[in-house]
Amino acid sequence: MDNNSQCLNILRDTKGKVSNKQLKFYLVNKKQDGYIIDAALLADHLEDAGFRTLNLYGNFLIVKVENNIVEVYPPQEVFNYVLDQIKSEDNNKLRSDFINQGERHLMKNKALLGSLKSLELKPYKDDISTSQHFYNNCIAKVTAEGIETISYSEFSKSERYILKEKIINRPFEINKKIVSDFESFLKLATNSLGHFESVCNCIGYLLCGYKNPANAKAIIISDLLSQATNEANGRSGKGLIIKAIGELINVVEYNGKNLDLKKDKFVYQSIDFLTALFVIQDISKSFDFEDLFSQITDKMDIQRKHAQKIILDFSDSPKIAITANYTIPQNTDSFSDRKHMVILNNYFNANNKPEREFKKLFFVQWNEKEFLAFDNFMMRCVQSFLKNGLTDYDDPELRKQNLINNTSKHFVELMESKYSLLNEYYLLKGLADELEINTSEPSVKSRIAMQWITTFANDKNLKIDKRQSAGIVKFCLAKKL
Repeated sequence: MDNNSQCLNILRDTKGKVSNKQLKFYLVNKKQDGYIIDAALLADHLEDAGFRTLNLYGNFLIVKVENNIVEVYPPQEVFNYVLDQIKSEDNNKLRSDFINQGERHLMKNKALLGSLKSLELKPYKDDISTSQHFYNNCIAKVTAEGIETISYSEFSKSERYILKEKIINRPFEINKKIVSDFESFLKLATNSLGHFESVCNCIGYLLCGYKNPANAKAIIISDLLSQATNEANGRSGKGLIIKAIGELINVVEYNGKNLDLKKDKFVYQSIDFLTALFVIQDISKSFDFEDLFSQITDKMDIQRKHAQKIILDFSDSPKIAITANYTIPQNTDSFSDRKHMVILNNYFNANNKPEREFKKLFFVQWNEKEFLAFDNFMMRCVQSFLKNGLTDYDDPELRKQNLINNTSKHFVELMESKYSLLNEYYLLKGLADELEINTSEPSVKSRIAMQWITTFANDKNLKIDKRQSAGIVKFCLAKKL
């Protein structure tokens, strides 16, 4: 043997055999009366303990797997994990030598941790018919047919993993009798049973992890007065809905005031592998919803400062929600296909906040029973969505006001009185001349008038027929076949 081989020997018990009770990643240095941490043996030890490597959305992570629950371990925490094991040996010399050598192996040199096996399991994902929510005592499994609880031991048979950070740190059990204050709040913030159910379905949609490419929408949460007047009327409860969703999934919020998605390329930089919902709060009147189209229905580009751009596949990117105190004027088919409106009434406002109605702050001052009632209600929202999908709340007065906001009051009055007959052809120029449009150019007035007619037809679910002869344009509205 050479000198190095003579001074290294695996630590043995008094009988000369390797002890099963002792750690096996350090070697005795007889020459220096100490210990040497062996990198290969330490890597084997970490793998035996469940440590693996995982690449998530461009993030190279060290994780520990136990019963298919994956916990992220930064290098310092891996070091601390091993150090805690060494402390149980009650050997101060070994502890000192590990502190001196372990830092190099586990924190400065990336080779050891980088050499660990990759995680073999696939991530758990909701599918089109099932959504699972992970609490600290069980898993709530929701389908259109109902809600049931399953154990983590049963989940471990699925060959799927869940990140520990996604586990909701409170217990859950099914209880259909208790009523949540949040449910009562939503009933006060809506005008009818159909209105209430449409909001519940929307909450369920945002809580489901599955993204259906055939039904990809941004959820826009606003209130009746804001939509009717196109002026801010806050405190209606929009933010409370986002906070409620954030009690179950990871939500990243972004201030939408003065936001220009064309210019701000770092809007999405706070999104990471835990993010399930991205919320743009309080958009301004000038917000261009079209700039979100690709992020809603396609891959999501995430540009971080001083870092390489990450591209998330559609199925992996978070859903998108917007809170708005103003109307979003675009009403073409393209816009309608990519947005779903949630409108609250204005029962709650600056003078009547939920904490005044319910005598406590939501979430902050709740006890375990109140959280249990809340969780049961939220699971029922998920079930309702899986059963019914997204459902619209149709308020005739609000629809008319939105039509006016997207055109003009005078135009709507003209269309409902003078140009109201179906299957009748009218001169486009005649209508345009009657409109109060801030331009003297006839062609511009006619083009704007045609855009408004299209908006009117879409609102009334009518089709448009247009005829042109010798420079004269006529239009006709008719029922769709």
